[in-house]
Amino acid sequence: MQSKTAALTLALAVAWATPLAAGFRAGAAYRAITPEVNLSTAPVYLAGFGQNRVATGVHDPLFVRCLAMATGKKPVVLCGVDLIGLFVDDVDKIRQAARQQLGRDLDVIISSTHAHEGPDTMGLWGPKTGVSGLNEAYNQFVVQRATEAVVASVRGMKRAQLYLARTGFPDLKAFINDTRPPVVNDQEVIALTVKDRRDRTIGTLINWANHPEALGSKNTLITADYVGAYYRVMETLRGGVAVFMNGAVGGMQSPLGAKITDPTTRELAPAGSFRFAETIGERIADLAHDALNNAKPTKIDRIEYSEARIRIPVGNEGFKQAAQANLYGGRKAFRPDGTSETPVGYLRLSRGADVKLEAACIPGELYPELSVGGVQKYPGADFPDAPVEPAIKPMMKAPFRMLFGLANDEIGYIIPKSEWDERAPWLQNSAKRWYGEVNSIGPEAAPMIAAAFASLLRR
Repeated sequence: MQSKTAALTLALAVAWATPLAAGFRAGAAYRAITPEVNLSTAPVYLAGFGQNRVATGVHDPLFVRCLAMATGKKPVVLCGVDLIGLFVDDVDKIRQAARQQLGRDLDVIISSTHAHEGPDTMGLWGPKTGVSGLNEAYNQFVVQRATEAVVASVRGMKRAQLYLARTGFPDLKAFINDTRPPVVNDQEVIALTVKDRRDRTIGTLINWANHPEALGSKNTLITADYVGAYYRVMETLRGGVAVFMNGAVGGMQSPLGAKITDPTTRELAPAGSFRFAETIGERIADLAHDALNNAKPTKIDRIEYSEARIRIPVGNEGFKQAAQANLYGGRKAFRPDGTSETPVGYLRLSRGADVKLEAACIPGELYPELSVGGVQKYPGADFPDAPVEPAIKPMMKAPFRMLFGLANDEIGYIIPKSEWDERAPWLQNSAKRWYGEVNSIGPEAAPMIAAAFASLLRR
């Protein structure tokens, strides 16, 4: 494996927006990306859980939803897309196409919700092991529709007012069943809404960490999972366009195994049911809406985004074999030195020297102890003497701090190096291996991402 020093060579692409005295502006737009399901033609392989899970219909639509903001010439566009993940190759296509169509520079952040009931856009869940489930025509369709949403959100920008809020109601913890020690949740909901000069909502974005896999592995209907219920309720309550950005979902932050009470029946919602998923989405929408109702206007005059491309050693043999078998359709090409390039980003909204909001853009499924802190050193770890990575959110200083997971790429689980456990004996003397490493690029990801983000903050 390449040394950490050599692999930490940064391909920096730092671009800071230069504000002009134009005032804060915002716009929002969405486009549907629901695939056509026709069992007599090409099957739609659903992503997540296992191979050969073929879609049999559509329960609710999938979307790409974008919120554009600007204080000067260069907008920043935040987009959530109801997919398992998009590789940086497709994200770069969206960025390039949007810049060409608009004829101007802009920054675009694409965060996948990590929905497990949508099409395989990465190639890992085809009819059998070693056969891709990726449909190139569908991925091209996603790129086209995402570009349309980005462009429409920018063209629709108008003078606006920003509001920020947070909520961390105790019942949110019940929505997450963490199956790997240490049990750490980043359960706080951070909400952002923008209104026009007539007090009408343009868009509302929330950032919260939980896998959209409430329907489980037996469901074969396409759905945005609990995120779809969030869209419906939030737009009913506030109007405008609802956007969802997932957070640190590694470790596993999942509703599977959770016990959730349906407020309409006051009984447990049946596991794996649509009502189970809806209960989650409706609750987070209600909580965010209530929090925003108490929010005061936030004045900003500067929006800045910077991004670094880092090269992480690929230690996962399964990832290497998938690339050799071309499951990714030419995406995620590994470099000759055995590394894979991925972006790490930093977003900041401020007024003068007063920073109001910061957001980290992390290209995979970060373990929550790397988000909020709480890394543990257990007997059986493969790198027991590895330094503990600094948690991402505490690095930031703004009163509102977001962390966008699966942002601009998907490299799998990002595990604290001191908790990495690929060889027996297993952590805490478990009788079987813990889940995570099999879907991680490798043990160097966490320290390198933390170092890259710290470097962006210093800049």
